[in-house]
Amino acid sequence: MNVYDCANELARAMRESHEFKKLKAAKEALEKDPSTKQMVDDFIKVMYEVQLAKYQGKEPEKDKVEKFQKLESILHLNNDASEYMQCFMRFNMMMGDINKALETVVKEVMGDR
Repeated sequence: MNVYDCANELARAMRESHEFKKLKAAKEALEKDPSTKQMVDDFIKVMYEVQLAKYQGKEPEKDKVEKFQKLESILHLNNDASEYMQCFMRFNMMMGDINKALETVVKEVMGDR
């Protein structure tokens, strides 16, 4: 079994997945409204910043948490933004599961570094 062939097959399977197709369609709908797309991009950026601080064992900055909460509540009112975020989260969950499977192989030879 060739690892590169498997990786290419995984990429094809991902493109054919329900999660990919839904995210792609949601992205296309979102891109029709540049201001909503910008708000979603800002939300994702702030979300990652808050998550990174927590991951590093730090308390996220209060203004970032407030911005995150404000953007989240605004985005829930917009159907395209809300649909995109739901699809984005589902796709990220799938990616996380794939990464966990690969991580187990890496840990077998690399250990916990």
